[in-house]
Amino acid sequence: MLVRLTGGLALSALAAIFALPADRASAQACANRDVQYEAAPPQVREAMVCEIARVRGRRDAPALRGDAQLDVAAARHAADMHERRYFSHVSPGGGDLAARARRAGYAQRRCSWRVGEVLAWGVGPRATAASTIRAWMRSPGHRRVLLSRRYRDMGVGLQAGTPYPEHASGLTAAVVVGRRDC
Repeated sequence: MLVRLTGGLALSALAAIFALPADRASAQACANRDVQYEAAPPQVREAMVCEIARVRGRRDAPALRGDAQLDVAAARHAADMHERRYFSHVSPGGGDLAARARRAGYAQRRCSWRVGEVLAWGVGPRATAASTIRAWMRSPGHRRVLLSRRYRDMGVGLQAGTPYPEHASGLTAAVVVGRRDC
């Protein structure tokens, strides 16, 4: 599902759901939530994690744990979309989320697992954690993935720039959620 919103933000969701750490999931606003990605990449990533925890907490969804393997899968996909100029859950070569989760080491043959993914790109004021999460929450498919109780783990990948040359500055975001039972 691809949803294009006005103001330079596009979203894509692959139903499967995700999770991440949420001890800051209070009603209080997350720090740096309105900072544009180009100005402070690490702070925007932290704000993205906080905002996801916050929306899950407000809806009594369990906190998600950060997962290094899912971080790798998300970061690689965000970078690949930017570098190869596409915006999709499936790469031009046919690689999908399951293949990315396997390549990152999250999806293992000896375990049962499931993964989900939400994607976005934005420019200017749409390249912030707050605007990205707000757009995802306004989309039923994205909201379903982000709030699902089926996931326990989460990875976040943010890339400077967008998949489109006409929008060179901005942000490409991939969030992968998963659950693995070994």
